[in-house]
Amino acid sequence: MKSKVTTAPTIEPVTLAEVKDHLRITATNEDGLINTYIEAAREIAEDITGRKFINQTLTGYVDNFGSGNVHGEWWTGQKTGTYFSHILQGKGFIELDYTPVSSITQIDTVDRDNAETVYSSGNYYLENYDNDTPARVHLNDNASIPSNIRDRNGIKVTYIAGYGSARSSVPMKLRHAIKMMAAELYNKRGDCDDCALEAGQMPVLLNYKIQRV
Repeated sequence: MKSKVTTAPTIEPVTLAEVKDHLRITATNEDGLINTYIEAAREIAEDITGRKFINQTLTGYVDNFGSGNVHGEWWTGQKTGTYFSHILQGKGFIELDYTPVSSITQIDTVDRDNAETVYSSGNYYLENYDNDTPARVHLNDNASIPSNIRDRNGIKVTYIAGYGSARSSVPMKLRHAIKMMAAELYNKRGDCDDCALEAGQMPVLLNYKIQRV
């Protein structure tokens, strides 16, 4: 699955004032520049950890889920190349790209004519009990599976990921890491290829990195 942000977060995990205090800057002439560094630092941290920080909407596609059921058996007549997700392996779930996930907004099936149909929420449930493991969408035992789903990108999943809508919802260690990265980007001004990764915050980010199999 490959998800894209379709509704960006309305705020950043750290404020302009917090980063300026960290940098000991009082002037306002570079506020716009610093804000771009904050956004870039947050996006880098999200990519490294596999987490979203402030609530945002994501949309991702996976292939046909007809090739495996919740009990791990193959469905008659289906090719082994069509999966509910790229890691399904007959287990009957979609593993989402980011966590924590608060809700599934909608799942749509896409037929061979590229028409989208809302997939009933009664067919699946969200497993999100642990923020330190990947969030998954599981099929219910009695799930009804359409027969005319296209072979590639036949399932569209729209979901909400993030710790919450407030900065205080994001763990302080992650907020501090973003602040350090934004400050490093400001100080180096592009003089290095991976400036944001040289701020000393990597142990924190790697500690929050979601482990996948």
